[in-house]
Amino acid sequence: MATKTYDVIVIGAGVVGAAAAYHLAQRGQRILALEQFELDHPMGSSYGESRIIRYAYKDSIYVDMAKEAFPMWRDLEQHSGKRLLTPSGGFDFGPADSPSLLATRDHLAAAGIAYEWLTATEAARRFPQFRLNQDMAAIYQPDAAILNASACVRTLAEMAQNYGAVLKTKCPVTKIEPLSDSVRVQTPKAGFSARRVVISAGAWAGKLLQALDLNLPLTPTRQEQMFFEPARRAMFLPGTFPVFIHHQDPWIYGLPDMGTGLKVAIHNLSHATDPDDTRHARDEASVATVREWVKRFLPWGDGPIRERRECLYTMTPDEHFIIDTHPAYPNVVIGSPCSGHGFKFGILTGRLLADLAQGRAPTQERFKVRRLLG
Repeated sequence: MATKTYDVIVIGAGVVGAAAAYHLAQRGQRILALEQFELDHPMGSSYGESRIIRYAYKDSIYVDMAKEAFPMWRDLEQHSGKRLLTPSGGFDFGPADSPSLLATRDHLAAAGIAYEWLTATEAARRFPQFRLNQDMAAIYQPDAAILNASACVRTLAEMAQNYGAVLKTKCPVTKIEPLSDSVRVQTPKAGFSARRVVISAGAWAGKLLQALDLNLPLTPTRQEQMFFEPARRAMFLPGTFPVFIHHQDPWIYGLPDMGTGLKVAIHNLSHATDPDDTRHARDEASVATVREWVKRFLPWGDGPIRERRECLYTMTPDEHFIIDTHPAYPNVVIGSPCSGHGFKFGILTGRLLADLAQGRAPTQERFKVRRLLG
């Protein structure tokens, strides 16, 4: 049987892969997207009702990227007719002299983005749900919002297919073979060929790249998310309660109750894991840490835990993305092990990968593979 040929094969249909397929198909490219599980599955990094999208960052490159990503998500809403963003505002807080909090404030100011710097007393008046220490301060940024992660993935995939992309689910990749002018991809179902391939496989990217003689320091980690039944639920709904980030070790973040409970989690637990191993022990220590944190800083949110979920991060040593081509195979494009903060940029990252797959402008130095090669 002849191998079916495409312009680009996208491996992995989470938010980044689905976005790459969408942008490429929109440009008239013949696209095949391969997903090893079902579309919108809970085994990776792109599932659930809520992800934070914000301008508030301690690094200016991500402030600039957010300025591009926000309108792209709104355009996708308009073109698809689906609601993907829910306004919430964003609340970053910590010690008033916290370097990361001060850097975040300074980058917002430099970018001309509206924000308020609140003392602990002012924060308590604005958001009585929080109980800040008196030596703390907060940044309120009104444009922060909530992305419905699962809806974003499904919408990007649906729009890609509307533009002609082919999506095959339950179709894991078993081999990638770069040739001089094409790439062959083997799956249990069939073999496929394309001029280029985009690897956007999240926690599985490291294994695929190792088979291509590229050993990168990528560490998949298992993260625990807790969903609380607030004692005063009305105080934790979107429009009343903001997304938040606590700038202090351990970093803890949270989102309003989107119907499944108040979401609170520790950012970047160091539970290294094999993404193919689903036999995980429950992390009772992190649950206890989060519960004590909620009691201390969000007492009205304290209540029974309705649900616990796992989410995979794929960490680079510097916590920056990878958006680049393979050093030895320019027809292999590598997309964004996101280090736990990439969902909000997924639609933009997908466009950058689409550009690389079409031989367009190179990516930022910060995101190149060579910085990780020693």
